[in-house]
Amino acid sequence: MGFFKKILDRKQLEITILSIFSGMPLGIIFSTLYAWLAEEKIDIAIITGFAASRIFYSLKFIWAPFIDQIKIPVLGKIGHRKSWMIIIAAAIAAILFEMSSSSPSSSLTKLYALTMALGFASASFDIVFDAFRLEKLEPAMQAVGAANAATGYRIGLVVVGTGALYFADLYGWESTFITISMFYVAVIFYIFSVKEVAVVRKPFIASSPQSWKIMMLDPFIDFFKRDAAILMLLAVIFFKFGDAMLGVVAMPFYIELGFTKTEIALVSKSFGVVMTILGTYFGSYIMYKMGNYKGLLIGGIAQSITNASFIWLNHMGHDVSAFMIAIVIENVASGMGNAALIGYLSAICNRQFSATQYALFASAAGLFSKTVVIWGGSLVKLMGWDLYFLMTILLAIPGLILLLILNKKLDVKIHS
Repeated sequence: MGFFKKILDRKQLEITILSIFSGMPLGIIFSTLYAWLAEEKIDIAIITGFAASRIFYSLKFIWAPFIDQIKIPVLGKIGHRKSWMIIIAAAIAAILFEMSSSSPSSSLTKLYALTMALGFASASFDIVFDAFRLEKLEPAMQAVGAANAATGYRIGLVVVGTGALYFADLYGWESTFITISMFYVAVIFYIFSVKEVAVVRKPFIASSPQSWKIMMLDPFIDFFKRDAAILMLLAVIFFKFGDAMLGVVAMPFYIELGFTKTEIALVSKSFGVVMTILGTYFGSYIMYKMGNYKGLLIGGIAQSITNASFIWLNHMGHDVSAFMIAIVIENVASGMGNAALIGYLSAICNRQFSATQYALFASAAGLFSKTVVIWGGSLVKLMGWDLYFLMTILLAIPGLILLLILNKKLDVKIHS
């Protein structure tokens, strides 16, 4: 079966559909909710405080062991991952339904609590879905699954971003949140229909110290006892460093060049999303054909050197054609890097502890994007745009060097 047929087989279709629902809550937390609060004239300082709900995405490795090892009574008979997804989808539906009746102007504290609950539930759904995906697919198809997951995730963001805003204009916020809530009721029935790969696990016994060790310690012991485990983790951390530093300043850069909000929306947010998706599939194709290590290395080099397109754009100024060219170059390469990284992380997880280990790797991969990037604006002021973009290229070098060391010297399974 060819690569393009594999993208559309039943397993991959299930991954794509479920990833849409994995991405939708993030879109609510990152944009849709902000639009609702702003429309209600809530103070911007209070609005940005709702961003605290995002912290759960960085901490999900803490409770991932519980999802990994504890089987839900009765419902767990249909599948370990399926039962958790159903429970969490039901929780998300309930939270969104309750949000629909919560007015920002009269029940802001309640809405804040619901947003925090949505952040926790959303991060938990990600944990289960990622484990389901990597257990479902054989190693050679992890990169393809990563591309489909990334595509579905972005569709989910668009549904609750562009789609929800349009729907809210027509029918109001209450109907919008009720409708999204009903989507999650519908996906519960869909989850019943998907097939789960059975993974044999020892039953968790709350009174047994050994069960607690297996749940809380063994996933980390299993990884860190591997040869070059620390180097592998560092390579993951540094892989997207330069890309993260570019992304955090992109919007201010476009505005400084004189691009209007409409131009940015059309070129970066619409056209750019399509380019990222194309790049994601291109990156997964490279990994499918050349293996995890070569695909990861090619993706890392591509997402690094293509940042030079922003130096060129800086000298072109307010030129929409140049803007589109730069977005094509950078977003395709960024999509390649994303597919390579997700495929690689999926391949190195032990299926016995897939939810916990993937949550750990994903948190590590996003470490810099949630910490060091806060200094991006200060560095731009200090260095200027050209030197800053050059720096984002150079920041990729440590990760690439670590990958070369892993391949050359150490006995690690990064080849397919």
